[in-house]
Amino acid sequence: MAKKKKKINSEFNDDEIIVGLDVGTTKICVIVARMKDENNIDILGIGKAPSFGLHRGIVVNPNKTSDSIRLAIEEAELNSGVNINSVSVGIAGHYIRCIQSSSIIGINNSDRIIQEDDIIRLIEQAKIMKMPSDTTIIDVIPQEYIIDGKDGIFDNPVGMFGIKLEAKVNIITGLVSSIDDLSKCVTSCGIDIDDIVLEPIASSYSVLDETEKKVGVAMIDIGGGTSDIAVFKKGVLKYTAGIGIAGNLVTNDIIEALGISENEAERIKREYGYAMVSEILNDDEIIVESIKGKVPKRTSKSILARIIQARMQDIFELSAIEIQNSQISKELHAGVIITGGGSLIKGTKELAEDILGMEVNLGIPTGLKGGLIKEVESPIFATGVGLVLHRLKSMNDISKLSEIKKINKRKSLTVTGIFKKIQQWFDEL
Repeated sequence: MAKKKKKINSEFNDDEIIVGLDVGTTKICVIVARMKDENNIDILGIGKAPSFGLHRGIVVNPNKTSDSIRLAIEEAELNSGVNINSVSVGIAGHYIRCIQSSSIIGINNSDRIIQEDDIIRLIEQAKIMKMPSDTTIIDVIPQEYIIDGKDGIFDNPVGMFGIKLEAKVNIITGLVSSIDDLSKCVTSCGIDIDDIVLEPIASSYSVLDETEKKVGVAMIDIGGGTSDIAVFKKGVLKYTAGIGIAGNLVTNDIIEALGISENEAERIKREYGYAMVSEILNDDEIIVESIKGKVPKRTSKSILARIIQARMQDIFELSAIEIQNSQISKELHAGVIITGGGSLIKGTKELAEDILGMEVNLGIPTGLKGGLIKEVESPIFATGVGLVLHRLKSMNDISKLSEIKKINKRKSLTVTGIFKKIQQWFDEL
């Protein structure tokens, strides 16, 4: 049963507040923003809490996960001075699949003008496919439209004329149980869900620009429990996949190799860790706190780096396979962007370039113009900020859809009037 939330006297209206909820395996991140206009937002507050009850992006203990979400929400409300009533939730995991498909419909409007309702019908048609009972469709992403055999149409074809409309699409699927479990954890906190968004898509909104997506780019989001790969070309998502190796396995390797606590492993990874041994300039000695206050241990940067490098190599080698599976790896002219908390280990960029054989850059949230900009300029907040930006675009699309319908209605009336006038001419002959 959802706990009753304490209300905050907020100066903002609910309809101008957008909240992104990134439920990760190691951390929960909440980003609260205010919509200034259709292109700009102010970051009002951030909430963070350790994440418990998840394993590789999947809820394994709903009670612990709900408690973690609640703590992050409460901190975000306190920091922003805003009541959080609904959120956009990110979802990821190695169970996410990308399936290529297609659909076709006839345009039955009297004027043969393609309307937004036709696009919706086309997408719904694409969803009609056989799938395992434990699998559901998360999203359908159009790749290309074909009108009366004319292909190469990558923008929304609303307003164009045609008799037959086709689409090549990517269908993103996930496990029903995983999505349902995560949704229940959120709603049990007294929060409604505005949208469920694939995390690589969300992150792309904050760390990739339209030029990169157009010319071809791969993004690797290294989280705590999973690493998510997304490949973009011609402005759309072409391929996505998740692998079950990420930052927490690096930490676990350090724990086992050095026999230290998780907190101490995280500390030395953050302060002294390198993803590539050859990047170390001074191989200094590291004093490591032992378990239960025993005599401190001694190790070196190079020993720590060897532990980290082995697992980071696994991440990038598996990522390279997934990028190859996209079948457009040779067309990624913008190279690779790495983001997420796992990308912050020193030398990660260099190791990624060595394994992937492409230019690699670090992805941080950009394009923000107001509020707590500096506070979210880190790969850690890529998904949270991206969820807010994705929601902003969705809200704008809904607004534009309403305007398009009004315009199409006027167009339809105009065309009908022309046909009536022509009919009158024939009647007069």
